[in-house]
Amino acid sequence: MKLRKIYFETEDKIELCGLLHEPEKETCEIVIAVHGMQSNCLKKREDIIAGELTDNGIAYFTFNNRGHDLVNLTNKRCDDKSFKIQCGTSLENIEDSYYDIKAAINSMLTEKYKKIHLQGHSLGCTKIVYSYNRMKQQNDNEILDKIESIILLSMVDIPCAIKFLFAGNIESLTSYMEKEQKEGRGQRLVAVSDNVIPMCPNTFLKYVKYNEQINFARYSEDNYEFKELNEINVPLFMRWGNNNELILQKADELSNAMRNKIKNNNKDIGFIDGATHNYKGKEKILANQILEFIKNNHNNNN
Repeated sequence: MKLRKIYFETEDKIELCGLLHEPEKETCEIVIAVHGMQSNCLKKREDIIAGELTDNGIAYFTFNNRGHDLVNLTNKRCDDKSFKIQCGTSLENIEDSYYDIKAAINSMLTEKYKKIHLQGHSLGCTKIVYSYNRMKQQNDNEILDKIESIILLSMVDIPCAIKFLFAGNIESLTSYMEKEQKEGRGQRLVAVSDNVIPMCPNTFLKYVKYNEQINFARYSEDNYEFKELNEINVPLFMRWGNNNELILQKADELSNAMRNKIKNNNKDIGFIDGATHNYKGKEKILANQILEFIKNNHNNNN
């Protein structure tokens, strides 16, 4: 396996970078991985998936989107000058992920990869589904035509996850964040307690309030139709672990429900026994299932 660091720039002039894992033999097929909250491209899970895929002739690109880690300093270019801006999980606007994902895809197209599989983990799933549907709305067919499949790992109901992460009185915290936002302090970090991640009001309120474009994994709503997920018209792979601390439902029941609610005819939805939200200790099983899914779609397309 060959490993290269890749730098690229988004439409709104943010400089991002990632790691490109390439098989020894040249290929046109690649998985692009989008990480979730407080995460980054340097995770053991990604290394294991990358190893399995590259051993089987598929490249793997994992990059730091602007929401990486808790807070980060990211370069932004203006004319010929570059300056630092604060980004990260605590400060991000999830809609900006569209620019990050689109730029990552274009970067890999420049590298001569023509068959793209988009893989998200946790909040990264939300970012992928949102970005994919936004591309469809904007008729961005040059990119859409290159997307072979979408792989969603541990996608969460964001408001439910926020309630878990911000253990305590979510109603009073929401009221406080609304007050801060109204008084012009929407981007000021709020440290809730020593055990809870700090977050600015603008980001917190975006997550905790239901917005169909980004808060669409409403597993607890029996009659919810999953419109955003049902807009996906490429092969779809979804996995959870049955020890996932951010999912309120039992993994087997959730998997069965999603198989019934997702209309995509080419879907592989299930769970991994004993896996947590991050698949610690089960990375190899996950990697093999992703590889099998991609191979099956090769066979279906032949």
